[in-house]
Amino acid sequence: MPLPLPQDPQFRKEVIQAWLDDVEDRLEMGQPDGALLSWKTANNLLLKLPPGCGDLNLEDQLVALRVKLDNPSHTTNENH
Repeated sequence: MPLPLPQDPQFRKEVIQAWLDDVEDRLEMGQPDGALLSWKTANNLLLKLPPGCGDLNLEDQLVALRVKLDNPSHTTNENH
């Protein structure tokens, strides 16, 4: 069982950002299943932020990454 996160909203936002970065990394490595799990974790954490502590930047990133996950042709790495 994971330990509960501290209640500080700023800390929680940093954790959400780390999960969103993990989504990007996993997409670049060609691991869409892992990317989806990371996306779901970030989404769940974002939804649990206290009222009035939302973050539009994180929400925008979440939506953009979901589009990438739903459209694999957008995630191709031209360097490979």
